[in-house]
Amino acid sequence: KRRITIKEVFNKFKDLGTVGLGNITASLISGIFWFYFASLLGAEQYGEVSYYIAIAGIVSTISFLGLGNVVIVYTAKGEKIQPPIFVIGIISSIISVIAVFLIFSQIGISLYVLGYVIFSLATAEILGKKQYRSYSTYLVTQKILMVGFALFFYYYMGLEGVILGIGLSFFPYLTRIYKSLRKGKLDFSLIRPRIGFIMNSYVLDLTRTFSGYTDKLIVAPLFGFAILGNYQLGIQILAILTILPGIVYQYILPRDSSGDSNKKLKKLTITVSIILAGLGFILAPIILPILFPKFTEAIEVIQIVSISVIPSTINLMYISKFLGNELSKIVLIGSGVFLSVQIVSIFILGELMGVNGVAMALVLGASAEAIFLVTVNKVIYKLTD
Repeated sequence: KRRITIKEVFNKFKDLGTVGLGNITASLISGIFWFYFASLLGAEQYGEVSYYIAIAGIVSTISFLGLGNVVIVYTAKGEKIQPPIFVIGIISSIISVIAVFLIFSQIGISLYVLGYVIFSLATAEILGKKQYRSYSTYLVTQKILMVGFALFFYYYMGLEGVILGIGLSFFPYLTRIYKSLRKGKLDFSLIRPRIGFIMNSYVLDLTRTFSGYTDKLIVAPLFGFAILGNYQLGIQILAILTILPGIVYQYILPRDSSGDSNKKLKKLTITVSIILAGLGFILAPIILPILFPKFTEAIEVIQIVSISVIPSTINLMYISKFLGNELSKIVLIGSGVFLSVQIVSIFILGELMGVNGVAMALVLGASAEAIFLVTVNKVIYKLTD
Protein backbone atom coordinates (compact mmCIF):
# COMPACT_ATOMS: atom_id res chain seq x y z
CA LYS A 1 0.00 0.00 0.00
CA ARG A 2 1.47 3.33 -1.12
CA ARG A 3 2.17 5.86 1.62
CA ILE A 4 0.66 9.31 1.23
CA THR A 5 3.36 11.99 1.21
CA ILE A 6 3.24 15.31 3.05
CA LYS A 7 3.26 17.08 -0.32
CA GLU A 8 0.14 15.20 -1.43
CA VAL A 9 -1.67 16.10 1.78
CA PHE A 10 -0.65 19.74 1.38
CA ASN A 11 -1.81 19.87 -2.23
CA LYS A 12 -5.13 18.22 -1.36
CA PHE A 13 -5.99 20.75 1.33
CA LYS A 14 -4.20 23.78 -0.12
CA ASP A 15 -7.43 25.43 -1.26
CA LEU A 16 -9.13 24.79 2.07
CA GLY A 17 -6.12 26.27 3.85
CA THR A 18 -6.26 29.35 1.62
CA VAL A 19 -9.95 29.90 2.31
CA GLY A 20 -9.37 29.20 5.99
CA LEU A 21 -6.52 31.67 6.34
CA GLY A 22 -8.51 34.38 4.58
CA ASN A 23 -11.61 33.82 6.67
CA ILE A 24 -9.72 33.60 9.94
CA THR A 25 -7.76 36.77 9.20
CA ALA A 26 -10.88 38.64 8.12
CA SER A 27 -12.86 37.42 11.12
CA LEU A 28 -10.10 38.42 13.52
CA ILE A 29 -9.96 41.91 12.01
CA SER A 30 -13.74 42.21 12.20
CA GLY A 31 -13.89 40.73 15.70
CA ILE A 32 -11.25 43.05 17.11
CA PHE A 33 -13.00 45.98 15.44
CA TRP A 34 -16.38 45.18 16.98
CA PHE A 35 -14.92 44.32 20.37
CA TYR A 36 -13.13 47.66 20.33
CA PHE A 37 -16.37 49.44 19.53
CA ALA A 38 -18.17 47.51 22.27
CA SER A 39 -15.68 48.67 24.89
CA LEU A 40 -15.74 52.19 23.44
CA LEU A 41 -19.52 52.63 23.20
CA GLY A 42 -20.89 50.62 26.10
CA ALA A 43 -23.89 48.31 25.97
CA GLU A 44 -26.60 50.82 25.01
CA GLN A 45 -24.88 52.52 22.06
CA TYR A 46 -23.45 49.21 20.91
CA GLY A 47 -27.00 47.87 20.85
CA GLU A 48 -28.17 50.90 18.87
CA VAL A 49 -25.52 50.36 16.19
CA SER A 50 -26.46 46.68 16.04
CA TYR A 51 -30.09 47.62 15.53
CA TYR A 52 -29.38 49.85 12.51
CA ILE A 53 -27.01 47.30 11.00
CA ALA A 54 -29.79 44.72 11.32
CA ILE A 55 -32.06 47.00 9.28
CA ALA A 56 -29.32 47.50 6.67
CA GLY A 57 -28.66 43.76 6.55
CA ILE A 58 -32.30 42.87 5.95
CA VAL A 59 -32.73 45.46 3.19
CA SER A 60 -29.48 44.28 1.59
CA THR A 61 -30.73 40.70 1.45
CA ILE A 62 -34.05 41.81 -0.02
CA SER A 63 -32.09 43.64 -2.74
CA PHE A 64 -29.75 40.70 -3.37
CA LEU A 65 -32.59 38.46 -4.59
CA GLY A 66 -30.84 35.26 -3.47
CA LEU A 67 -28.29 35.54 -6.28
CA GLY A 68 -25.21 34.47 -4.27
CA ASN A 69 -25.88 30.71 -4.20
CA VAL A 70 -27.09 30.89 -7.81
CA VAL A 71 -23.79 32.36 -8.99
CA ILE A 72 -21.70 29.91 -6.93
CA VAL A 73 -23.60 26.77 -8.00
CA TYR A 74 -23.91 27.50 -11.72
CA THR A 75 -20.46 29.05 -12.09
CA ALA A 76 -19.05 25.88 -10.50
CA LYS A 77 -20.96 23.90 -13.14
CA GLY A 78 -19.25 25.96 -15.88
CA GLU A 79 -22.31 27.96 -16.95
CA LYS A 80 -21.83 31.63 -17.97
CA ILE A 81 -24.68 33.00 -15.92
CA GLN A 82 -22.84 35.89 -14.22
CA PRO A 83 -23.54 38.86 -16.59
CA PRO A 84 -27.37 38.73 -16.52
CA ILE A 85 -27.33 37.93 -12.79
CA PHE A 86 -25.03 40.89 -12.10
CA VAL A 87 -27.26 43.30 -14.04
CA ILE A 88 -30.37 42.12 -12.21
CA GLY A 89 -28.61 42.43 -8.84
CA ILE A 90 -27.31 45.95 -9.48
CA ILE A 91 -30.69 47.23 -10.75
CA SER A 92 -32.47 45.72 -7.75
CA SER A 93 -30.01 47.28 -5.31
CA ILE A 94 -30.31 50.74 -6.89
CA ILE A 95 -34.10 50.59 -6.52
CA SER A 96 -33.67 49.60 -2.87
CA VAL A 97 -31.14 52.39 -2.27
CA ILE A 98 -33.65 54.99 -3.45
CA ALA A 99 -36.43 53.48 -1.32
CA VAL A 100 -34.24 53.25 1.79
CA PHE A 101 -33.09 56.83 1.49
CA LEU A 102 -36.66 58.07 1.11
CA ILE A 103 -37.77 56.09 4.19
CA PHE A 104 -34.82 56.52 6.59
CA SER A 105 -33.02 59.58 5.12
CA GLN A 106 -29.71 57.90 5.98
CA ILE A 107 -27.03 57.78 3.33
CA GLY A 108 -25.11 55.23 5.41
CA ILE A 109 -27.78 52.52 5.19
CA SER A 110 -28.35 53.28 1.50
CA LEU A 111 -24.68 52.87 0.57
CA TYR A 112 -24.42 49.77 2.76
CA VAL A 113 -27.20 48.12 0.71
CA LEU A 114 -25.61 48.88 -2.67
CA GLY A 115 -22.12 47.98 -1.48
CA TYR A 116 -23.27 44.70 0.04
CA VAL A 117 -24.81 43.55 -3.23
CA ILE A 118 -21.69 44.50 -5.19
CA PHE A 119 -19.34 42.69 -2.82
CA SER A 120 -21.55 39.61 -2.50
CA LEU A 121 -21.87 39.19 -6.27
CA ALA A 122 -18.12 39.53 -6.74
CA THR A 123 -17.19 37.03 -4.04
CA ALA A 124 -19.87 34.56 -5.22
CA GLU A 125 -18.30 34.50 -8.67
CA ILE A 126 -14.85 33.97 -7.19
CA LEU A 127 -16.05 31.04 -5.05
CA GLY A 128 -17.90 29.52 -7.99
CA LYS A 129 -14.69 29.59 -10.02
CA LYS A 130 -12.84 28.11 -7.02
CA GLN A 131 -10.37 31.02 -7.03
CA TYR A 132 -9.76 30.69 -3.32
CA ARG A 133 -6.67 32.88 -3.14
CA SER A 134 -8.50 35.78 -4.76
CA TYR A 135 -11.44 35.22 -2.45
CA SER A 136 -9.24 35.41 0.63
CA THR A 137 -7.56 38.58 -0.65
CA TYR A 138 -10.92 40.23 -1.32
CA LEU A 139 -12.24 39.26 2.09
CA VAL A 140 -9.28 40.53 4.10
CA THR A 141 -8.99 43.75 2.09
CA GLN A 142 -12.65 44.55 2.65
CA LYS A 143 -12.29 44.13 6.42
CA ILE A 144 -9.24 46.40 6.49
CA LEU A 145 -11.14 49.04 4.54
CA MET A 146 -14.12 48.59 6.86
CA VAL A 147 -12.04 49.32 9.94
CA GLY A 148 -10.41 52.38 8.39
CA PHE A 149 -13.59 53.91 6.96
CA ALA A 150 -15.79 53.10 9.97
CA LEU A 151 -13.35 54.60 12.48
CA PHE A 152 -12.82 57.71 10.36
CA PHE A 153 -16.53 58.40 9.83
CA TYR A 154 -17.42 57.49 13.43
CA TYR A 155 -15.13 60.18 14.81
CA TYR A 156 -16.41 62.57 12.13
CA MET A 157 -20.15 61.79 12.17
CA GLY A 158 -20.90 59.62 15.21
CA LEU A 159 -22.86 56.35 15.15
CA GLU A 160 -24.24 56.86 11.63
CA GLY A 161 -20.67 57.09 10.37
CA VAL A 162 -20.01 53.48 11.39
CA ILE A 163 -22.62 52.15 8.97
CA LEU A 164 -21.49 54.58 6.26
CA GLY A 165 -17.90 53.39 6.63
CA ILE A 166 -18.90 49.72 6.37
CA GLY A 167 -20.92 50.47 3.24
CA LEU A 168 -18.05 52.29 1.53
CA SER A 169 -15.68 49.39 2.23
CA PHE A 170 -17.62 47.25 -0.28
CA PHE A 171 -17.34 49.55 -3.28
CA PRO A 172 -13.81 48.81 -4.57
CA TYR A 173 -15.11 45.41 -5.73
CA LEU A 174 -17.31 47.04 -8.34
CA THR A 175 -14.32 46.63 -10.68
CA ARG A 176 -14.78 42.84 -10.60
CA ILE A 177 -18.42 43.21 -11.64
CA TYR A 178 -17.45 45.60 -14.43
CA LYS A 179 -14.79 43.24 -15.83
CA SER A 180 -17.18 40.28 -15.83
CA LEU A 181 -19.83 42.29 -17.64
CA ARG A 182 -17.34 43.38 -20.28
CA LYS A 183 -16.05 39.87 -20.92
CA GLY A 184 -19.37 38.00 -20.71
CA LYS A 185 -22.49 37.86 -22.85
CA LEU A 186 -25.65 39.43 -21.48
CA ASP A 187 -27.98 36.50 -22.16
CA PHE A 188 -31.14 36.70 -20.07
CA SER A 189 -32.44 33.46 -21.60
CA LEU A 190 -30.11 31.66 -19.17
CA ILE A 191 -32.25 32.90 -16.30
CA ARG A 192 -35.63 31.47 -17.29
CA PRO A 193 -34.87 27.73 -16.82
CA ARG A 194 -33.45 28.48 -13.39
CA ILE A 195 -36.21 30.68 -12.01
CA GLY A 196 -37.28 27.97 -9.57
CA PHE A 197 -33.81 27.60 -8.08
CA ILE A 198 -33.37 31.39 -7.96
CA MET A 199 -36.68 31.91 -6.16
CA ASN A 200 -35.93 29.17 -3.66
CA SER A 201 -32.47 30.61 -3.11
CA TYR A 202 -33.99 34.06 -2.60
CA VAL A 203 -36.51 32.93 -0.02
CA LEU A 204 -33.72 30.91 1.61
CA ASP A 205 -31.56 34.02 1.92
CA LEU A 206 -34.49 35.98 3.29
CA THR A 207 -35.32 33.41 5.93
CA ARG A 208 -31.70 33.02 6.99
CA THR A 209 -31.21 36.79 7.13
CA PHE A 210 -34.39 37.30 9.11
CA SER A 211 -33.27 34.51 11.45
CA GLY A 212 -29.98 36.37 11.89
CA TYR A 213 -31.47 39.83 12.40
CA THR A 214 -35.08 39.42 13.56
CA ASP A 215 -33.96 38.75 17.12
CA LYS A 216 -32.27 42.16 17.19
CA LEU A 217 -35.33 43.90 15.77
CA ILE A 218 -37.46 42.26 18.48
CA VAL A 219 -35.06 42.68 21.41
CA ALA A 220 -34.53 46.43 20.93
CA PRO A 221 -38.18 47.54 21.28
CA LEU A 222 -39.01 44.90 23.91
CA PHE A 223 -35.96 45.14 26.18
CA GLY A 224 -34.07 48.25 25.08
CA PHE A 225 -30.70 48.92 23.46
CA ALA A 226 -28.68 48.04 26.57
CA ILE A 227 -30.01 44.47 26.63
CA LEU A 228 -29.51 44.23 22.88
CA GLY A 229 -25.90 45.33 23.36
CA ASN A 230 -25.24 42.44 25.75
CA TYR A 231 -26.99 39.99 23.44
CA GLN A 232 -25.07 41.27 20.40
CA LEU A 233 -21.75 40.76 22.15
CA GLY A 234 -22.75 37.13 22.66
CA ILE A 235 -23.58 36.86 18.95
CA GLN A 236 -20.19 38.33 18.11
CA ILE A 237 -18.49 35.62 20.16
CA LEU A 238 -20.65 33.06 18.36
CA ALA A 239 -19.42 34.43 15.03
CA ILE A 240 -15.86 33.68 16.09
CA LEU A 241 -16.75 30.16 17.20
CA THR A 242 -18.37 29.44 13.83
CA ILE A 243 -15.47 30.66 11.70
CA LEU A 244 -14.23 27.15 10.97
CA PRO A 245 -17.62 25.67 9.98
CA GLY A 246 -18.19 28.69 7.74
CA ILE A 247 -14.82 28.17 6.06
CA VAL A 248 -15.58 24.52 5.38
CA TYR A 249 -19.01 25.43 3.97
CA GLN A 250 -17.49 27.89 1.50
CA TYR A 251 -14.97 25.25 0.49
CA ILE A 252 -17.38 22.32 0.05
CA LEU A 253 -20.35 24.06 -1.64
CA PRO A 254 -18.65 24.43 -5.06
CA ARG A 255 -17.39 20.85 -4.70
CA ASP A 256 -20.78 19.45 -3.76
CA SER A 257 -22.14 21.30 -6.80
CA SER A 258 -19.61 19.64 -9.12
CA GLY A 259 -19.99 16.17 -7.55
CA ASP A 260 -16.75 16.25 -5.56
CA SER A 261 -17.91 15.86 -1.96
CA ASN A 262 -15.81 15.19 1.15
CA LYS A 263 -17.64 13.18 3.81
CA LYS A 264 -14.64 12.86 6.15
CA LEU A 265 -14.11 16.63 6.22
CA LYS A 266 -17.76 17.19 7.09
CA LYS A 267 -17.65 14.72 9.98
CA LEU A 268 -14.41 16.23 11.28
CA THR A 269 -15.94 19.70 11.16
CA ILE A 270 -18.92 18.59 13.26
CA THR A 271 -16.55 17.00 15.79
CA VAL A 272 -14.55 20.22 16.05
CA SER A 273 -17.78 22.20 16.53
CA ILE A 274 -18.48 20.21 19.70
CA ILE A 275 -15.08 21.21 21.06
CA LEU A 276 -15.67 24.86 20.12
CA ALA A 277 -19.04 24.86 21.88
CA GLY A 278 -17.40 23.53 25.03
CA LEU A 279 -14.68 26.16 24.91
CA GLY A 280 -17.22 28.95 24.57
CA PHE A 281 -19.22 27.66 27.52
CA ILE A 282 -16.20 27.21 29.81
CA LEU A 283 -14.19 30.34 28.93
CA ALA A 284 -16.99 32.94 28.89
CA PRO A 285 -17.17 33.54 32.67
CA ILE A 286 -13.37 33.62 32.90
CA ILE A 287 -12.47 35.97 30.04
CA LEU A 288 -15.49 38.28 29.67
CA PRO A 289 -15.24 40.11 33.04
CA ILE A 290 -11.60 40.94 32.24
CA LEU A 291 -12.11 42.20 28.67
CA PHE A 292 -15.65 43.64 28.91
CA PRO A 293 -16.52 44.60 32.48
CA LYS A 294 -19.50 46.66 31.20
CA PHE A 295 -21.09 43.56 29.65
CA THR A 296 -21.52 41.22 32.65
CA GLU A 297 -25.03 40.20 31.50
CA ALA A 298 -23.47 38.73 28.35
CA ILE A 299 -21.71 35.89 30.23
CA GLU A 300 -24.72 33.56 30.36
CA VAL A 301 -25.76 34.67 26.87
CA ILE A 302 -22.40 33.51 25.49
CA GLN A 303 -22.63 30.21 27.33
CA ILE A 304 -26.09 29.56 25.89
CA VAL A 305 -25.40 30.60 22.28
CA SER A 306 -22.16 28.58 22.28
CA ILE A 307 -24.29 25.44 22.29
CA SER A 308 -25.80 26.48 18.94
CA VAL A 309 -22.39 26.03 17.26
CA ILE A 310 -23.10 22.28 17.04
CA PRO A 311 -26.51 22.30 15.29
CA SER A 312 -25.46 25.28 13.16
CA THR A 313 -22.46 23.33 11.86
CA ILE A 314 -24.63 20.31 11.09
CA ASN A 315 -26.97 22.62 9.20
CA LEU A 316 -24.18 24.04 7.03
CA MET A 317 -22.97 20.57 6.05
CA TYR A 318 -26.45 19.50 4.94
CA ILE A 319 -27.23 22.83 3.30
CA SER A 320 -24.13 22.41 1.12
CA LYS A 321 -25.24 18.88 0.18
CA PHE A 322 -28.80 19.90 -0.73
CA LEU A 323 -27.78 23.03 -2.65
CA GLY A 324 -25.11 21.06 -4.49
CA ASN A 325 -27.87 18.70 -5.63
CA GLU A 326 -30.09 21.71 -6.54
CA LEU A 327 -32.58 20.78 -3.81
CA SER A 328 -32.89 24.33 -2.57
CA LYS A 329 -36.53 23.83 -1.57
CA ILE A 330 -35.45 21.51 1.26
CA VAL A 331 -32.97 24.09 2.52
CA LEU A 332 -35.67 26.72 2.28
CA ILE A 333 -38.10 24.72 4.39
CA GLY A 334 -35.34 24.08 6.92
CA SER A 335 -34.70 27.80 7.23
CA GLY A 336 -38.41 28.34 7.68
CA VAL A 337 -38.36 25.82 10.54
CA PHE A 338 -35.45 27.70 12.13
CA LEU A 339 -37.14 31.07 11.84
CA SER A 340 -40.54 29.88 13.07
CA VAL A 341 -39.13 28.15 16.14
CA GLN A 342 -36.81 31.06 16.94
CA ILE A 343 -39.45 33.80 16.70
CA VAL A 344 -42.02 31.91 18.77
CA SER A 345 -39.35 31.05 21.35
CA ILE A 346 -38.14 34.66 21.56
CA PHE A 347 -41.58 35.89 22.61
CA ILE A 348 -42.20 33.00 25.04
CA LEU A 349 -38.74 32.56 26.56
CA GLY A 350 -37.83 36.23 26.27
CA GLU A 351 -40.78 37.10 28.47
CA LEU A 352 -39.86 34.40 31.00
CA MET A 353 -36.03 34.63 31.00
CA GLY A 354 -35.16 38.00 29.46
CA VAL A 355 -32.08 38.14 27.26
CA ASN A 356 -31.13 34.56 28.21
CA GLY A 357 -34.45 33.42 26.79
CA VAL A 358 -33.65 35.17 23.52
CA ALA A 359 -30.32 33.33 23.43
CA MET A 360 -32.07 30.03 24.12
CA ALA A 361 -34.42 30.72 21.21
CA LEU A 362 -31.41 30.77 18.89
CA VAL A 363 -30.31 27.33 20.12
CA LEU A 364 -33.81 25.88 19.73
CA GLY A 365 -34.16 27.28 16.21
CA ALA A 366 -30.83 25.88 15.03
CA SER A 367 -31.58 22.50 16.65
CA ALA A 368 -35.00 22.27 15.02
CA GLU A 369 -33.48 22.98 11.61
CA ALA A 370 -30.79 20.35 12.13
CA ILE A 371 -33.36 17.72 13.07
CA PHE A 372 -35.39 18.54 9.98
CA LEU A 373 -32.43 18.43 7.53
CA VAL A 374 -31.02 15.19 8.94
CA THR A 375 -34.46 13.54 8.86
CA VAL A 376 -35.16 14.59 5.27
CA ASN A 377 -31.74 13.40 4.14
CA LYS A 378 -32.08 9.98 5.80
CA VAL A 379 -35.77 9.24 5.29
CA ILE A 380 -36.79 10.93 2.03
CA TYR A 381 -33.82 11.61 -0.23
CA LYS A 382 -31.28 9.20 1.24
CA LEU A 383 -28.44 11.16 -0.30
CA THR A 384 -24.87 9.95 0.08
CA ASP A 385 -21.70 12.03 -0.06
